[in-house]
Amino acid sequence: MLFKKMLRDMRQNLSQFIAIFLMSVLGVAVFAGINAEWNGMKYERDRYYEENRLPDLWLMGEDFSEADLTKVFEISGVEATSRRFIADAVMTSGKKPVLRIHIVENNEISKPHPVAGQPLDLSKDGIWLDCFFAEAHGIGVGDVIQAETGGITVEKKVLGLIMHPEYIYCARDESQLFPQPENFGFAFMPRKALHHALPLPYNQLLIRLDSGADEKKVRTELENLFEGDYSLLLTHETHISTSMMDMEIRQNKAMGNVFPIVFFIIAALAMLTTMVRMTGNQRIQIGTLKAMGFSRRKILFHYVSYGVWIGLAGGLLGLLIGPLIVPPILFEIQRTIYYLPAWYAVLTPEAFTVVTIAVLCCGASSYFACRRELEDVPAACMRPKPPGTGRHTRLEKRAVWNKLGFSAQWNIRDILRSRVRSAMAVTGVAGCMTLLLCALGIQDTINGLGTWMYQDLHIYEYKINLKEDVQSDEIYALKQRYSGQLIQESAVEFRKDGKEKAGFLTVAEPGDQLRFQDPDQNPIDLPDSGVAMSYKMAELLDIKVGEEFEWRMSGDTKWYESRVTAIYRSPAGQGITMTKDTFEALSETMEPSAMLISGNGSDAVEMPGVKDVKSKEEMRAGLEKTLDSMQMLVGILILAAVILGSVVLYNLGALSFTERIRELATMRVLGFFPKQIRSLLSKQNIWLTVAGILIGIPCGYALITYMVSTLSDSIDMMAKVGSGTLILCITGTLVLSMSVSLMMSRRVGSIDMVSSLKAVE
Repeated sequence: MLFKKMLRDMRQNLSQFIAIFLMSVLGVAVFAGINAEWNGMKYERDRYYEENRLPDLWLMGEDFSEADLTKVFEISGVEATSRRFIADAVMTSGKKPVLRIHIVENNEISKPHPVAGQPLDLSKDGIWLDCFFAEAHGIGVGDVIQAETGGITVEKKVLGLIMHPEYIYCARDESQLFPQPENFGFAFMPRKALHHALPLPYNQLLIRLDSGADEKKVRTELENLFEGDYSLLLTHETHISTSMMDMEIRQNKAMGNVFPIVFFIIAALAMLTTMVRMTGNQRIQIGTLKAMGFSRRKILFHYVSYGVWIGLAGGLLGLLIGPLIVPPILFEIQRTIYYLPAWYAVLTPEAFTVVTIAVLCCGASSYFACRRELEDVPAACMRPKPPGTGRHTRLEKRAVWNKLGFSAQWNIRDILRSRVRSAMAVTGVAGCMTLLLCALGIQDTINGLGTWMYQDLHIYEYKINLKEDVQSDEIYALKQRYSGQLIQESAVEFRKDGKEKAGFLTVAEPGDQLRFQDPDQNPIDLPDSGVAMSYKMAELLDIKVGEEFEWRMSGDTKWYESRVTAIYRSPAGQGITMTKDTFEALSETMEPSAMLISGNGSDAVEMPGVKDVKSKEEMRAGLEKTLDSMQMLVGILILAAVILGSVVLYNLGALSFTERIRELATMRVLGFFPKQIRSLLSKQNIWLTVAGILIGIPCGYALITYMVSTLSDSIDMMAKVGSGTLILCITGTLVLSMSVSLMMSRRVGSIDMVSSLKAVE
């Protein structure tokens, strides 16, 4: 009997329960979908790493011998070691992209993943090429490619196309914001593919550890073993690909935990409001049930079951559709940045727990809504509830109250009398505004990143990258031909108070191709003494202006101690920057790695000493590609915002109309026209909408800030919301609110005044 009563009550309050149901569906679907997406990425990444035996440590040096391999293998915790030669080569065709060539002597650690053609065969004479690089340049299996490095030209037939676990995030270095396969790729060659008999200087050691090995202890032993004979030691935390992939998973996990909150809050508030009104209207039914012998516990469970069933139904549907809809959308974005062999969603037990959260939110709201009505004895319940005692608020006792018009007084009283309903309206509008602002603000943030980096900070039009062995006369010829600024970019390690970070050193000659801004984005100059440190690196090392730290360059065992005399913000390539004079004061010689020029430098690629030439537009192309891939995510967030706002406001409009029908009928009898009553209702709706918008603006900005804060240590992105975006979000929210209000206010003209006023006698 009680189950049938529940179904009947739900049919009579269909719009309210549909709203609660939809909020439960959206909350669970968003959490389960994002949870399945990042878990799928994590599972595939871990499988990929294990299947292809990714190293745990990378040791860089000049020439590692067989004896070095044996010494490393004898360290406790080391499972396997291998060595290889790695160098950046320049393709001799097209726009001369950079190809990072790996020459290996075995295929036991860090194995390539075959995509097309033959798997890597150490006995074959050929090259195995990055499949995304090959696609970008129209290269297929069987084609012959030519690249030049260190004065040696390598010409090989492509025997296979591959992917590699070390290049899930395939960027040349941390100064490159996003992968650009048209400009950078990798390739593998067997040692036997080199026909000359000269010894190969293996400059990289790969080390794989046993499960449970103490990585920190192994690192210490490696540093002691190769003291003075190695340049850099990378771990999963400092390797650009593994760290970026780990960051992406953490960011998606954080996003999945934040977004559903607003939907669950709305579902709980909607359930509370609906059940308070329903149990209030069913006092006589509750009294009758008590008189018939139903226990308080059974009646309580009956009303709580409304929330339980709605939450359970919405949660199960969300659990079903979330992993089917959300991951494919997000994967379209991820594929442009990360390269995995397979993309699939993985549903974990965590996704099932969120269904329990949805049930608890709705069930708890039902409990708190109906428990007060169950405290009275049957005789009291079977009588209509006496109206509450009217009280004058503090505002009504002030002189300003009498200066307010009737509509303002009426709406203020109604808002204060229906605090839960008003809070729900404000929360719904705030949630709508937050999602809209987050969706469009992400676009502004990425667009702002491009403008900030490529217009405000990087003034140059072309970057001429120089060869490692460039001669002084070749640099002189470049300076005679182009008016530019020479810089040196080097990988460095930082340490302070036990904290160690990898980053970049930039040494700049006098010039205006690079500009710097302080943390408030005010222009600054490089200091004449000391070094300037990037804001993100200063935060990571907990360094303030005036404090000292230690650093050393890749390939150097000498540690320098420098003082931070300025802090600047840089979107990429976190580290330190200093003038040429400051650098040479350390008894070092500046070795330029690039020249930055404002004019056309595309013809510089033919000059001696030049490795390659990149235009600013080419470097910005990856950013634009990422922005294009995010359009679907932006559309989904906008759709979620519209659904949230529409459902909440429509539900509240219907609920408010039902609660106030006697008041509205009384106003009609007193001579108020429907137009005047609609104006009253619209004003209250506008007030609540404006309050929600004012709350939603900082919440939306905070959400964007939170999302960019989870980015990699190498990227410093500032949340940015343009004035046009802000106006668009405010206008969209107001239009949505007014449209729903207009639709609901039309019901004023259809009020049956006789039946409404006879409802309670």
